[in-house]
Amino acid sequence: NTIEFTGSLHATIVKQVRLKNPNNNILAYNAILVGRDADDFSLPKGNTVTIPPTRQGFVNVEFTIRFLRPAEAVLILTSNKVDGIDGATLTFSLKSEVKHIEPL
Repeated sequence: NTIEFTGSLHATIVKQVRLKNPNNNILAYNAILVGRDADDFSLPKGNTVTIPPTRQGFVNVEFTIRFLRPAEAVLILTSNKVDGIDGATLTFSLKSEVKHIEPL
C-alpha cells in the first residue's frame, strides 16, 4: 500500500492509517519510519497504537513538503504480543509530490 502526501511546497500534511482488529483479543503495534527521507516524516501521536477487540485504531503520519523532489520512506508496523496474540507485520510506502508552489 502507498500513502501519498500531495500538496503545495511547505505545506504540512497529516495522513491517518486505519488498523482494524477483527479478533477478540487486544492488538498492539509499534510504528517505525525507515528509508531515505524517513527523518522528514513524523508520528505526532507517538509510535505505539493499541487496538481493542473488534475495534479499530489509527496511526497518524505527518509530513512537511520541504523540497521539490519526491520524498520516500516506509512505515513499518510490528506487533507487540498482548493477550498472547501477535498481529501481522504491516508496511506502507510513503511518497510525496508537490502539486503547486505558492509564493511566500
